[in-house]
Formats: sequence, structure tokens, C-alpha cells
Amino acid sequence: MMRLAQALLAGFAAAVIVAAVPAHAGEPAPPLRAAAQDANTSRAADTKGGAPHASNEDGRSISMDQAVAFALEHNRDVIAARLGIREAELAEIAASIYPNPVLSYNVGNLVVGHGNPGNVAQGAPQNPGFFSQTQQTVGISEIIDIWSKRGARMRAAERGVELRRFEVADVLREIAYEVRTAYVEVCREQAERQLRRDMRDGYGETIRLSRARRAAGEISESEFRKIELEGLRYETEVVTADAELDLSRKRLAALLGLKSDVDLGSPLGDESPPEMDLTLPPLVARAMKNRPDVRAAGQAQVFAEASLGAARRERLPDITLGVAYTHSEFLASGDNPNALSFGVALPIPIFDRNQANVGRADLYLRRAANESARLDVVVNHEVSDAVRRVERAKTLLAFFEGGGMLERADRARQVAEKSYQAGAISLLELLEAQRTFLETRAQYLRAEYDYRQSRVDLRRAIGSD
Repeated sequence: MMRLAQALLAGFAAAVIVAAVPAHAGEPAPPLRAAAQDANTSRAADTKGGAPHASNEDGRSISMDQAVAFALEHNRDVIAARLGIREAELAEIAASIYPNPVLSYNVGNLVVGHGNPGNVAQGAPQNPGFFSQTQQTVGISEIIDIWSKRGARMRAAERGVELRRFEVADVLREIAYEVRTAYVEVCREQAERQLRRDMRDGYGETIRLSRARRAAGEISESEFRKIELEGLRYETEVVTADAELDLSRKRLAALLGLKSDVDLGSPLGDESPPEMDLTLPPLVARAMKNRPDVRAAGQAQVFAEASLGAARRERLPDITLGVAYTHSEFLASGDNPNALSFGVALPIPIFDRNQANVGRADLYLRRAANESARLDVVVNHEVSDAVRRVERAKTLLAFFEGGGMLERADRARQVAEKSYQAGAISLLELLEAQRTFLETRAQYLRAEYDYRQSRVDLRRAIGSD
């Protein structure tokens, strides 16, 4: 019964491993056919609706900067944001259009019933026809922009286009940050998976030697089964690492606008953003100068002021000038056969003085001023927090790299494996040494990831993307 249970357990573990490992988890994805090495060459694939690819022409994986450039060309959120610029430009066109002139035509003095008896002595018929004494008038009128309302609208629309450009730049900054974060995550998962595989393969050698020792009678059957069960744990960790890597690759592919992570290329280059000076005041000044959300907040105030000026001008009444030509068939009454007339019209601003639009524009200005002040505080905190995270992560990483922890843990593992093969230590001591090495290596990978991610966070905080 003991052997039957062990056989069933081994078969179940093998089935779980085969079912859970992704199809491409054990081998690199096939090289892609279309290159994204230069982001400008990828625009055609998006405009024509073709499926983009995100690897180099020679099959190598893309770098972090190439991934960002590729996302800024193919990410659907980026495309939607850029269409917003076109919307603002159309609003500028609408603001510059002059009002259309109004053409009018009137026909009057249509006779109904008997004519005017007083006009009979003047030669008018006693029973004139319906159209025999008409007076026809053709006129044209146009609004005269004496208050320069059109100019105010155009200035506000121009400021709106500039504001939308800064807003789009901030969207691009956030997309670039998300891509860099996802890229670093994929690199970390790749390293984690490789570590799990190395440990599994190394432990496979321990199982092989233990099998030989069991055959020689140096260890018992139960101890050998414990060793096999420990190998199953390493196998399940490989399965978990494969699944985590697959999920992180899918997240990155979605940010790049790819339908599948197969088009992503594998593996990604293990890289991180460049080093930078961590002196806080220059970084804060750089952020206040370069960050598009800060510049957008300042431009929002300019736009609000222009909109408020335009709204106030709209309160002034529009003057309409008109000219009309009149032709009369009722000459017997003393009308001139042909005549011109001029007219002026303007509304009296008693009720509607554009109060609502002026109030909204004033409210928008106050909100823009408040947002600018809020960002001033937020940027200072974000930059200082990002600098502290970089310094803390750098210190922890130096503790691993400069303190020799990895070398000592690896050396202890190797000594334990050789001692176990020689029968000098027990199985528990071997497993403890292997677990210590695995935990130390995993902690190092997390510290390395934290350091790289903190530098990505700092780039976002100062507006480097």
C-alpha cells in the first residue's frame, strides 16, 4: 500500500506539472517578423489595422526604451488621448468662424377683397388682383463684431489646444511609467523562474545520488521518499514561477497594444533606468519644470483666464446691420417703384447677460489655481518619497552585493551537498542549507527589483519620460 500511494502521488504531481506549465514556458517565444526597434516604423501597422509586433528584426528582445516607444505608438489609450488634441483643434476652428449673413425676402400688400376706394381716383383699379399691387423686399443682414468676441474666443481656443497637448503629454508619461513598471516586473519574474529551475535541476542531482545511496544501503527507503517529496516541492515552485511570468508578460503585452504575449519576444533584456543624482532640491526643481501635469495646471489657469474674458465679452449685445431693396407695384399710392433701406438691430441685455457662462468660467479659474497649488505640494512629496525609496533600496542591494551574503549562502549549500553525498550530515541539514540559499537568493532578487522599480518611480516623479 505504501508503494502504491507513492506511485499515485508521483503520477498526480506529474499531471499537475504538465497541465500547469504554459506552452512556451520552457522555451523562448519564436522570433517576431516585424521590428519595433525604431518606434517610428511601427505607425503604419496601427493605422492600417495590422497586428503589430514588438521584437527586433534579428529576433532579439526589445529594450525598455524600445518597449516604451512601441507603446506610445500602439497603446489605445495613447491613440485616444492624441485624438483629443484634434478635438481641441476643431474647437479652435469653430471659434475662428465668422457668423453667416442672413438673406431675407418678403412680399407684401397682397390684396384680399376690394381695393382701397381712395386710390381709385389715382388710377388704381376698383377690384385689383391678388398680386397686382405687391411690394417685394430682398434684404441681407450681418452681425458686426465690434466687441472683438471672435478674437476672445480664438484666444481661449488656442489656450485650450495648448492645454490639451500638456494633458496628452501627461497621459504619455503615465503610459511610459506603466510600461517600465511592467517591464521590470517581467525581468524579475524571469529571474525568479530561472532561480526555481536551477534549484530544481540541482536538487535533481541530489535525488540521483540519493537513489544510488539507497541502492547501496546507505539510506533507508523512507528517507529517500522524503527526498523525492522535497523534489516535488521544487517542481511546483517552477510551475508557479512559470505562471507568474506568463501573467506579467500578458500585462506588458496589453500595455504595448499587442493581442498576444507571443508577439512580445522572449526573454526581455534585464536592464534598469540609468543612475541619476539624488540631490533633492534640483530634482524638485526639475520636476516642477518638466512634469506635464504641472505644466498643464499652469496652462489651465491661462485657459481659464482666456475663457473668462471671452465669456465676459459675450455679455455685450451683438449689433446687426442690414440693407434691403424694395420693389413696389402699387405706384398709384405714391410708392417709389424701387427703394433701398438700411437697418440696425441689437438685443437689450435685460435678462440674459451670460451670467451662467461667466460664473462657470470664474469657477474653472479658481479650480485651476487650486489644482496648481495642490500639485506644488504633491510633486514635492512624490519626489522626496521616490528619492528615499531609491536610497533605501540601494542600501539594501549593496548589503547583498557587497556583504558577500550570496556567496556565503551558495558556499554553505555546496558544502552541505558534498557532505550529504559523503554521509557526513543528515537530510534535514541538507534541506536547511538549500532553503537558506533559496531564501537568500530570492531576497536578493526582490531587493534588486525594488531598486529598479524605485528608479522607475523616481523617473516618473521628476517627469523624465
